[in-house]
Amino acid sequence: MAVLRKSVSAPRDPREYDPKIAATDARKIAQHNLLTTIPMDVRGLANALGLRVASMPMDENVSGYLEKEGSGWTIGVNSLHHINRQRFTIAHEIGHYFLHRDRTIFRDGLLFRQAGDIASHEREANLFASLLLMPDVEFRQALTQNNIPVVAEKFGVSQQAANFRVKTLGEGAVYG
Repeated sequence: MAVLRKSVSAPRDPREYDPKIAATDARKIAQHNLLTTIPMDVRGLANALGLRVASMPMDENVSGYLEKEGSGWTIGVNSLHHINRQRFTIAHEIGHYFLHRDRTIFRDGLLFRQAGDIASHEREANLFASLLLMPDVEFRQALTQNNIPVVAEKFGVSQQAANFRVKTLGEGAVYG
């Protein structure tokens, strides 16, 4: 039997999560901390979770990482990427924090998100990020009134990310 959590101030144990439940809890934490949710204040959410965000130039094929540093965590984000990509990367790394922080999937102590990497934990973090940045109800409603470029701008994501989110909603599930 599932337990409904109305108020969430900290993430659960990662073993209790799938991407949808994790994104729902992350949104509740954002709301609890009075953060803007559309577009989602991903830096504010990271801060509320106790995650440090460090922007720095990286190789083009690296978007970001999540690294455990002592008792804390750092999200690294490629400062050379477009701001919308940086936002998605931060959301993606928050997804790793919610879903994978108990797993030993680190490469040199880091979780990297690279172009073409389709491992299951990367797909889960991508789905988490899209659900966090573009929640079902609000995203569907925006799509009934606007085209993809306008919706992408409203949610602070790329058109590619918005199109990915449309695919996760299913055919015929979005337009009024």
